[in-house]
Amino acid sequence: MSALPASVPVAVIGAGQSGLAAAYHLRQAGVRCVVLDAGSEVGETWRRRWDSLTLFTSAQFSGLPGLPFPGEGAHYPGKDEVVAYLRDYVERFGLPVLTDQRVLSLRADGDGYLLTTAHGVCRAGQVVIATGPFGTPRLPEFAAGLSPDVPTLHTSEYRSPAQVPPGTVVVVGDGNSGRQIAAELAGTHSVVLSCSDKVSPPLPQTVLGRDMFWWMSVIGVMSLPVNMQAPDPIVGDRVPELAAAGELRTVGRITAAEGAELVAADGERVKPSTVIWATGFRTDWSWLDPEMLDESGQPRQTEGLGASPGSHYLGLYRMRTRGSALIGFVGRDAEHVAAAVVSAARSTTTTSPTAEGEPS
Repeated sequence: MSALPASVPVAVIGAGQSGLAAAYHLRQAGVRCVVLDAGSEVGETWRRRWDSLTLFTSAQFSGLPGLPFPGEGAHYPGKDEVVAYLRDYVERFGLPVLTDQRVLSLRADGDGYLLTTAHGVCRAGQVVIATGPFGTPRLPEFAAGLSPDVPTLHTSEYRSPAQVPPGTVVVVGDGNSGRQIAAELAGTHSVVLSCSDKVSPPLPQTVLGRDMFWWMSVIGVMSLPVNMQAPDPIVGDRVPELAAAGELRTVGRITAAEGAELVAADGERVKPSTVIWATGFRTDWSWLDPEMLDESGQPRQTEGLGASPGSHYLGLYRMRTRGSALIGFVGRDAEHVAAAVVSAARSTTTTSPTAEGEPS
């Protein structure tokens, strides 16, 4: 496909792992769709991550429906391998992806939806919103108090140690991304890692020769409904051994920035040469029809099924299980959502797979 269709039975918004998994199941069910992505190429979001990023799920737990991730099952793929895999997935199954089609607004229109992109308007009988939970880099409010003379990077901007000036790097945020980046920088810089009050449970990548996610799958952890308050585990953490060896230092949770200094909750002050904000992302749903949002500005949905008829969601953080946003586990949610789309399509002529104007 090369042009935005005027109408389509189902529009999938986002061509990351969630959107592609949804498109796969829809095509398998005979429902034609179009997949709209803001990037200039499939896998662009992955391509923009830091150079040394590797999945904390091994290849055997990193595949999408219908196509195992290539290579040795115990291998932990890097970001470039993920990009290549996603592009191969699109080609292998002939998924109708349109790139450079950022959806600027989505509005209800009678018994369907109008999607507006920079290149035109498309009407869809149903929509699957698979843009993911992490859209806009989030900075803490106190970041405004840091002197503009101190270089800063968000993890979305970090690529490699070569772009970080010499000196003391303070990594603020100790989730998986913050710890991976801190560990990498420890080889070239003086690193201080700010740790939160809540200690995330550490998990080794392998136990008794088996991938941790093998054990979690066997005992059913990855398919159970989740407690939203439980923190995510830290997988394959090298920080404790690096700290014990004196190769990096940890401080408490940073709560303030005063000029050229960062201040921890216990009053300790750190003077960074560079700050890397590993403080996550926030969602921006302002492009959705206000009727699709609740009082807090979040989508009105239950396990991926939107409150607005014909609207569906996929890839949201812990939407149904711990694996809802993970590449190797999102297929389960995609199958669930696709079944709902198919059911709705059968009950209305508007979203029939044979509707005129559908893409091929």
